[in-house]
Amino acid sequence: MIKTIVLFLFSVSVCINLNAAENEVISYSALKYKIDFDKQDSQLKDSLNQEYSRVKKIALILESNIMKNDIDLEVAKNVATVDIWTNKFIQNYKPTDVELKELYKLEKPRVVAKYELRNILVAYEENADRIINMLNSTQNKKETFIKYVRSVSNDVASKQNNGLTELVDENKLNPQIKEALKAKKEGDIVKINLKDIGTQIILIEKYIPEKDATFDEAKEALENLAKRKALTKEIELLLK
Repeated sequence: MIKTIVLFLFSVSVCINLNAAENEVISYSALKYKIDFDKQDSQLKDSLNQEYSRVKKIALILESNIMKNDIDLEVAKNVATVDIWTNKFIQNYKPTDVELKELYKLEKPRVVAKYELRNILVAYEENADRIINMLNSTQNKKETFIKYVRSVSNDVASKQNNGLTELVDENKLNPQIKEALKAKKEGDIVKINLKDIGTQIILIEKYIPEKDATFDEAKEALENLAKRKALTKEIELLLK
């Protein structure tokens, strides 16, 4: 009977150790390779197990001997501890609708202005000035602009789409372009000299002005803000 109990306890202990080791390999796979260990085939699982076992063995040897009392190791462990906890806290924190609506009232979020632009890129400013004069003298500015895109533009990427770029937030524009577009409207043409690149001619295809955001438009940003606020509050509690 005693032997049976001992064997049972031993098997439970081995099972717990194996589960703990497997959980470590699962975590190792996610942290190092950004993959789900459980979804890999048996050959890759064996490879990951062997790799992690080797890494863990080396780490234990280094920590107990060569790197014992190493200040960089201590700092790295502290930083990693905070980073891992921070990421898990943010992932697991789920703000309520009440919390989000209060933030919405408090923050008064806005949707930034957006632009849809066509562009022509030429090597010399003189060429750009000639093209702009031609564009301003034509009745169908957009059609003429597209013709110049196809014939002279050096911007290979946008040339494939007749010079048209995707709708973009104002704050994601190149600072020079953002400044040049101030107070301009749809259909206007602006010129920007880009150092070591050339001169860009831009036609404002579409302009969507900045506006107050609806709750649904702002929800994702509000969730991120709520998580950061909750994290700050939690850190303050931990430090008390």
